[in-house]
Amino acid sequence: MKITRINHSAINSHSRLREMTHFYSDVLGITTVKRDLPEQYDALIPGFWMQFPNGQIHVIEHNPSAKASGMLDQINHTNCDPMGPHTAFYVENIDRAEQHLAAQGVAYDRVAGFIFTCDPAGNTVEFQQDPDMPRLTALQ
Repeated sequence: MKITRINHSAINSHSRLREMTHFYSDVLGITTVKRDLPEQYDALIPGFWMQFPNGQIHVIEHNPSAKASGMLDQINHTNCDPMGPHTAFYVENIDRAEQHLAAQGVAYDRVAGFIFTCDPAGNTVEFQQDPDMPRLTALQ
C-alpha cells in the first residue's frame, strides 16, 4: 500500500452549516469549490469543500447523536463513521490498499471507490484512488 498524498481533512458542522459557510467563506475569505462527489451521494451529504494549494478541507453537516443521515442509510458501514471528522489520503492503487489492510487484519469498510477505517484512537481514515496515478489491476 502506498499513500501518495493527502486528499482532504473533514470537519463536522453539527447542523450549523449556514454559520460555518459564513465563517469560512465570508469572514475568513477561503475559496470554496464544487464538491467532487459521486452523483448518488451529493444530495445526501450536506456541506461545502474549501480549496487550498495542497489539498482540501471538507465541512460536512452531520450530527452523530441524531438518527443516521441519508448517506449513512445508503452505505454499509460498521467500522467507523465516514460522515464524521476524518482525514483522507490518496493511494497509488485502491485495490492493493484494500488487500494490504485485510492482510494486516485491519477492519475497514469499502464503499465504491472509498475505503474507511479507524486508527487505534478511533479517528476515521479514508482512502481513495489517486486520480493522477494510472490504475493498475490488483495483481500487477
